[in-house]
Amino acid sequence: MGSGFLNRFSAVSYRSIAAMVAGSLFMAACAHDGPPLSSSGDSDEMALINAERIKNDMTFLADDAMKGRDTGSAEYQIAANYMASQFAHLGLVPAGDGGGYFQNVSFAKGRLVGDSASATLTVDGEDLSLEWGKDFLIGSTTDRQERSMSGELVFVGYGISAPSIGHDDYAGIDVEGKIVVALSGAPKSFDSEVSAAFGSGNTKRKMADDKGAIGYLAVMSASLAKRFTMERMQRFYSGWDLEWQTPEGVGFSAAPGIGASALISNEIADKLFQTAGSSLEAVLNAASKGEKLESFAIDASMVMSSKNEIGERFTSPNVAAILPGSDPKLADEYVVISAHLDHIGVHESAKGDDKINNGAMDNASGTSVMLEVARAFVSSGQAPRRSVIFLSVTGEEKGLMGADFFARYPTVPQDKIVANVNLDMPILLYDFADVIAFGAEHSSLKGTVERAISKFDVILSPDPIPEQGLFTRSDHFRFVQQGIPSVFLEVGFSAVDPDVNGEELWMGFLKNNYHKPNDDMNLPISWKAAEKFALMNYLIIREIANADARPTWNEGDPFKALYAK
Repeated sequence: MGSGFLNRFSAVSYRSIAAMVAGSLFMAACAHDGPPLSSSGDSDEMALINAERIKNDMTFLADDAMKGRDTGSAEYQIAANYMASQFAHLGLVPAGDGGGYFQNVSFAKGRLVGDSASATLTVDGEDLSLEWGKDFLIGSTTDRQERSMSGELVFVGYGISAPSIGHDDYAGIDVEGKIVVALSGAPKSFDSEVSAAFGSGNTKRKMADDKGAIGYLAVMSASLAKRFTMERMQRFYSGWDLEWQTPEGVGFSAAPGIGASALISNEIADKLFQTAGSSLEAVLNAASKGEKLESFAIDASMVMSSKNEIGERFTSPNVAAILPGSDPKLADEYVVISAHLDHIGVHESAKGDDKINNGAMDNASGTSVMLEVARAFVSSGQAPRRSVIFLSVTGEEKGLMGADFFARYPTVPQDKIVANVNLDMPILLYDFADVIAFGAEHSSLKGTVERAISKFDVILSPDPIPEQGLFTRSDHFRFVQQGIPSVFLEVGFSAVDPDVNGEELWMGFLKNNYHKPNDDMNLPISWKAAEKFALMNYLIIREIANADARPTWNEGDPFKALYAK
């Protein structure tokens, strides 16, 4: 569509758009020129999905006129209006704020004020002034304009408390009212998903807060130190940072009791460890061998403070709608299907003339599949027993922010959300012969996925790129962190056509198109793959919604121990 047509939507309500598109939607619903999805399965279910509608939605959302749907932009709002119009047309119940489809999320930018960061280390009665950028790095926050901490130091290994998997760096050591020092990352013995979740700085700071610590200092692991010097790390601590705001209007913090957190240089870390008769080299050697890191008190104290400048504030909506359930006993429980609507906008620094990151695959594809799943539920004429929430989230590219806000402040009771099924960047470049179900192995959802894909000539494969930590890098993980079993389905590396190298196409997209302007509708998209992927997700959601019991975490699973409520 031309930019003039799209730009006229910027000031139009979702109900007006619904009226405009109703006719074209009806015509699309009546057309299906693709072949059957599979020789197996229920043909009536196959007929619920229409690739042409998926293509139309993707074409709209990935148009140049949308300018990459950056969070908070006018074009993102147009995309949000479009989603609300589709939900309204389908007759879905608004599930946003104040009776509408929008759940507005507030954001604010913050940055460190000039040279306000100061730190003094006291060792053997001697005060040592630390230099920001050389000896320590502290970033900004929007939850307070001044940050400070003052206390004794304690080394806590990796700073991970996970007794359920036999690891607890806090066992036998008191950190109440103290500043903890922790090595970045996670033990080598942790698998990729557990490592990505438990090794996160946010997770560690929350653990430190829960243990009563008042400050947090990170030390770079050997692998991180090889890639980054303190000077190179400065770019992550300088400039404006974006944070979502709580309903009270302050920046969200998962660890409010931590007065300040910072990265310290390896040279400073070595000074600290030597007070306990150890050394940084000894700690890093033990970590590289996979040995347990002993926690110990450090004969030193630190005072640190900084000031923050609060800059631009804006709002950007999640878009939420409910398909009401039919079972009087289960209708007040909800399955959430999510897909992020935002992308990364326009980058003037991009090479070539094209600066617009259209985000066709990331994530116009997932969003359009979600819309088609909604249409399938409505056109099936069979309401599920539980209610289904269709959720387009904002701010995924900024750090899963819109999903974090909804998962913490849902527009339905949080304890009534039984599961999340997430759709993010399915690589729809070939008819696939396998799928990956990130997160499924942690709960009863694995069986649900297996039963859904059994209707196709498709197998369930393990994560082929565990080093990427994809389980923690999309919106479903924010639901996991609230104790909600979640699954994130992705196309696997195997193609139906033996002459097609699925792995080459998949990894080629990551290398050549991901977060680049050429992630657009010129990609050789397989609409058969889009249909099949949409139907799989429909079947997964329908089974969850119709099951007698809600999904459960597996006994002994580390994510159950960490997050289940």
